[in-house]
Amino acid sequence: MKKHVRLFAMILAIITLLLSAVSCAETGTENETTATPETQAPSVSGDSTEAETTAEETLFAPDDLKEKYEFNETITIFMWDDYRMTEFYAEETGDIIADSIYHRNIKVGDRLGVTFEFVEEPGDSGDYKDWIKKAENDRAADNDYDIYAGYSRSAPLMAIKGMNVNLLDYEVFNVDKPWWPEALTSECTVNDKLYFCTGDIATSMLWYMNGFMYNKDLYKDYISTEKTPMDMVINNEWTMDIFFGMVKDLYVDNNQDGLKDKTDFFGATMYSTDLGAFQIGSGITSLEKGEDGSLRISEKWNSQLCADICALLGSYIQQPGVYAATSASRTPFFNQTSIFHMDRIFLIKGVDNGNSEDKVTFACGVVPVPKYDNTIEKYRTNLGNPYTIYAVNATSKKLEAAVTTLEAMGSENYRSVTPAVFEVAMKVRYQDDPQASEMFDILKEGVSFDFGKLYGTSFGDVTSNLFPNTANSPNYSAFLTQLKKSERIINKGIDDLMKVYGK
Repeated sequence: MKKHVRLFAMILAIITLLLSAVSCAETGTENETTATPETQAPSVSGDSTEAETTAEETLFAPDDLKEKYEFNETITIFMWDDYRMTEFYAEETGDIIADSIYHRNIKVGDRLGVTFEFVEEPGDSGDYKDWIKKAENDRAADNDYDIYAGYSRSAPLMAIKGMNVNLLDYEVFNVDKPWWPEALTSECTVNDKLYFCTGDIATSMLWYMNGFMYNKDLYKDYISTEKTPMDMVINNEWTMDIFFGMVKDLYVDNNQDGLKDKTDFFGATMYSTDLGAFQIGSGITSLEKGEDGSLRISEKWNSQLCADICALLGSYIQQPGVYAATSASRTPFFNQTSIFHMDRIFLIKGVDNGNSEDKVTFACGVVPVPKYDNTIEKYRTNLGNPYTIYAVNATSKKLEAAVTTLEAMGSENYRSVTPAVFEVAMKVRYQDDPQASEMFDILKEGVSFDFGKLYGTSFGDVTSNLFPNTANSPNYSAFLTQLKKSERIINKGIDDLMKVYGK
């Protein structure tokens, strides 16, 4: 069983490891780094104090890597340049996240005997196919890369093209370590084949977790001064009926135009692109693995339960106090005219580590998306698409060094970068609000990828969009009907994937 070390318990380690170097950030603006596209991490010797070593050994799960390698290689990382948050490289600026990434690169480089070269290319949702094409062209021209680090849909498509190694072929890659989400095994590994990875190694994955943020003062004013949403999560009471029952009638038509829009007051607003978080939040993915190793449409997805969840969500969206839209849904929350908002949790700091004018300036809590009911075992976390997934190029001449780099970066991020993101994301001192710490643990440990969503382009995006689009439409009760119409294209996509993942 994977050993999880709760971030809640890492408080003392962060105090020990960080306070000597930088002041803990409060809620101020984080500065984006301006490193050049190609940056080499200095190869310097580690200088950890005895106290730092003791804290790490006590509170963090160890990795299985050797203390020192001598690869003596330059690892070239082909990355997308549209990433929203500081992730790949940084200068030491006093920014808690940037500094942790700066030191991560130095420590990993020194430990492995490698330097890093970062090559950037546009690769977001509108460019990722061109990004893949450039990677293909550079391979053909013998201008090769060692590691791919791109938009979440890139690495899966590259796997279909045979561009990635199977990470499980390398003993150094230990998928059971806590820096790799459990879902990498349960959802992304088919017939002992895993062609990409993400987790603590990608700060963007942490920032793009879906959760409900709430204005603590408005919650007390309009809903309760006693039981908080965090209390309900901990007590396994945080369900869709409980949540929507609190907010569905809290509405004021501020501009008196008779229409729900971003100028009004709401109990809850939701980023409509990520309404699939309610499907994932109840433990339902679009695909599943059969005992024979085959992929198939998930029984839970093709079930009355999923249809009921979709219909329930759709019916609540029609209520006056609930507003589901794209970016317009964010405005009321920033303007403090919405109590709750469901979105990617980076909104707490704004885009680019806080360089947006739209950012939370009030006391804010974060909780997972509610489950359908309390019989569902655990809270699951959906991810917005703009996060980084890593893969190792199958034609790299430095395969062992490249895979070891992923493992070492994941390990180091887990013990230094993730806690820094957590410090900024939750906007609280650990010792002052242990419940906030537990919420982040629940979000991170519940991360789900949904194989069908990652490979959405293979299914005409039906596996990505069917649930949210149906819920946010007048025909919100027609989920199973719409799924039936799409079965042929889904099964065709499964056949294509099994050519890659078959035994």
